[in-house]
Amino acid sequence: MHDFVYKPSPWGAKFHALQAPQPDGSGVREALGAGSAGPGKSIVLLMDPLEQVQVEHERCMDRDHPYALRWGESVGWALHLRRQFPMLELSISRAHKIFPKIDPKVRWDSQKHTFFFRSGYRYQFGHCANNDDWLIYDSFEFTYIGYDELVQFEREQYDNINTRRRTSDPVLANMLKIRAMSNPVRRREGSYNPAPGSSPHWVRERFVEPNMNGGVILEEEKEVNGRKILYTRLYLPARLSDNPDPLFRKQYEEQLGDKPAHIRQALFEGNWYHTPDSYYGDDWIDEVHVCPPQRIPATWKRFRSLDWGYKNPGCCLWFAMDDDENLYVERELTFKNMDATQVARRIRDIEQDAELWVGGRSAITGPADTQLWEERGESGRTKAEEMMAVGVHWVPADKRSRARNAQRFLSRLKSHDNRTQQPGIVFFENCKQCRRTIPSIAADPNDSECPMDGGDDHWHDAVLYGCAYASRGRAGIARTRQNDEDKDPEPHWSGKGDRKSHKARHVGYGTRI
Repeated sequence: MHDFVYKPSPWGAKFHALQAPQPDGSGVREALGAGSAGPGKSIVLLMDPLEQVQVEHERCMDRDHPYALRWGESVGWALHLRRQFPMLELSISRAHKIFPKIDPKVRWDSQKHTFFFRSGYRYQFGHCANNDDWLIYDSFEFTYIGYDELVQFEREQYDNINTRRRTSDPVLANMLKIRAMSNPVRRREGSYNPAPGSSPHWVRERFVEPNMNGGVILEEEKEVNGRKILYTRLYLPARLSDNPDPLFRKQYEEQLGDKPAHIRQALFEGNWYHTPDSYYGDDWIDEVHVCPPQRIPATWKRFRSLDWGYKNPGCCLWFAMDDDENLYVERELTFKNMDATQVARRIRDIEQDAELWVGGRSAITGPADTQLWEERGESGRTKAEEMMAVGVHWVPADKRSRARNAQRFLSRLKSHDNRTQQPGIVFFENCKQCRRTIPSIAADPNDSECPMDGGDDHWHDAVLYGCAYASRGRAGIARTRQNDEDKDPEPHWSGKGDRKSHKARHVGYGTRI
């Protein structure tokens, strides 16, 4: 029915073809179409429920249908959501132009913000401006739930509204869908008065991070009332190139050309790790600052850094400094609800595998959060002493100036001379938490020269400790113990200033820089 008034792009056709969950286990319960702006995601979401509209129309038309309906009897109900109601203006305007061409007898109720099709099928436009507005929909039964710009919603809203995806109709029961569209640009901290403890990155964490390339159905089995139920979701990436209109693509590219880097990265390239107010957004470039793991040459300096956490995550990072004093973050360890001894044992296991353990002690040291040296009354030993008992030694991190440490890190990010030489710091691909969190660190609203303190910044802080430790050059990094007779590694400060400028190097890094 809608083929005559709407022709989807090839990407839109893929999205429409995503089948609802079926009794045989096929299909997708939740799907997110997301990525760069411009491929027509909103119109695809608007039109996606029309498959149900058409089925209900045919059930009314065909008196021989095994589940025939009388006109007006359909219980099908689509809910199309935006975070705030004014954001729905364009979609409602489009619906007023398209829906009467699909069904000349469709009726618009301005009080309920709902189109009523001749079959009885309802298409409602709703919003969730306040965090608890999901309660508005608590008693309804929706056969289709669609979210436009999902990143603007709270996870609690999404989870609770989705419980209303249900029907007793035998035909529509196999057509129940939860669908969403979004750009990567997340809401700003504090916008919409987010619920305490809510993560602004929950959409990325739920749909994107399990498979960055998308197109893979993610399965999660849960037991509900003694039954095992399979929950499925999928991320379908969208790019501006998916829009078939060359003039539109050209205009949009020109429109984004003079925008800040983080906006271009998000809206043009579909990058989920560049965000508004990002402190590093203009300088973190995946193609420059991320590389595959490589063998560390024997001449390179090695050390690690640690940001302590117990109730909140803590992390340990391992660094290598090459002969030109460029840093490589080669691996990471994230821990939570572990005491100092348990963390030290994890570090020991990793360093034994990496051949960084000599006798009963680590062959390296590095800077750690100064919390490790706080005295505790219950045991009389500091965390640093407990870790030393396992063989893991530390030196106190330089925490005198967060802004200064951030500038040290930033200078390393910038020092690639327009991608023509080796940057001052590179992260191995396996450092997923660093790559996930650091590009999203916001600038301090009270001091634009300093990154914001708090939140999901544990890996960032560990990098800052490492950059401060490395700022005195190779001579300032404790030498690696070669045998059990060597003394414990201790820092030897060279007295020199920050690191030297870097020469281009390609050891194990490829030739793309």
